[in-house]
Amino acid sequence: MKVEFDGFKSAWKVTFPALLLCLIFDFVGGTFLGSYFKKLMVRYPIILVVLPGIMDLRGNIYGALSSRFTTSLFLGEMKPSLRDKKIFEGLVLGATLALIPVILLWFVGLIKVGKNAFEVLAILLSSTIFVSILLSYATAVVSVIPFRKGIDPDAVASPLITSIADFLTIPMLIAFIIFFEADRYLFYVVLTLLIVLYLLLLFKFRLNKKVFLEMVIILTILAIVEGVAGGILESYSEYIYKTFILSVIYPAILDSLGNYGCIVGSKTSTRLHLGEIEKLFDRKTFNDVISLLSTSVPLSIVMYSLGYVISTNLGKPASVNYEFFLLYPIVVLGVMLLGYLLAFVSYRFGLDPDNVTVPTITTLADLIGTSFTVLVALW
Repeated sequence: MKVEFDGFKSAWKVTFPALLLCLIFDFVGGTFLGSYFKKLMVRYPIILVVLPGIMDLRGNIYGALSSRFTTSLFLGEMKPSLRDKKIFEGLVLGATLALIPVILLWFVGLIKVGKNAFEVLAILLSSTIFVSILLSYATAVVSVIPFRKGIDPDAVASPLITSIADFLTIPMLIAFIIFFEADRYLFYVVLTLLIVLYLLLLFKFRLNKKVFLEMVIILTILAIVEGVAGGILESYSEYIYKTFILSVIYPAILDSLGNYGCIVGSKTSTRLHLGEIEKLFDRKTFNDVISLLSTSVPLSIVMYSLGYVISTNLGKPASVNYEFFLLYPIVVLGVMLLGYLLAFVSYRFGLDPDNVTVPTITTLADLIGTSFTVLVALW
């Protein structure tokens, strides 16, 4: 019983507050997305194809990086210092990896839509480099600081960094769109400077080739999945916009599902490295999943309530959708089980679950979350 109590205590005392903080970050992005959703739908439809991918793949790149940091901290391979060499190596790795799926997803959008393609590419490159630099340091902070204070970083780092990624991604994307439309000449000057800065960092700090190649293969596959999710979003964007509250809570749906999967996957990865898991399912795993599942109902209520307030403040009608509350915990359970299985199976096949689990589960959560959003919109 002590194990079960400790599991629920950790879920409600540590993880649930972190998930609530994540919701705040998500709704900053959700407010921007809801406000500019029609503009994106009409003038920059490629961005709707790319959007789930840049929200998720950017977040899960740094989620995977945080998972690597936490494992290194527990194994003593990394000092709990923001000046450790691994942090600077992670900065270059994260920025490089963030650019690859953006370009791949842009090609998907080019093939599917094609409207204003090269202008969109310039906007995506500038916002990606800028946000990646900010996220690299944020990843170090949310991994190292909790470890210093005796808090399990696996319980907070991944959900925080993925939500910070969402917090920055959509507002910065909108900001660069506004910048592009206001002064194209100055915009391209800034884009050039950002590319030069990235190349200087790449020259100064070496990439871990093994990790880079492993994650590039994974990200390429995941970008294809994200392209499917983006295609679904773009195809059903009118239905989502009609149920306006869904366009506001869409980032929160995707991020929260990914967070639940990340937490279970990150915990499992650390336990696998420490040799604590020998069979497919054990009592602690079951306890972690059930404990986290208990937080999904109040989280869904807070999520929908915030969406309701924002929608009405933006002058859009909003109503209570009971299907959302019925299905959300079921979807959360499925994502958590997927997160555990991905970590366990990848480890058994000789892959590093720190590199595989977080990117894969958040990508699958995006596809599941987008399908769930469309289902609720059509219900």
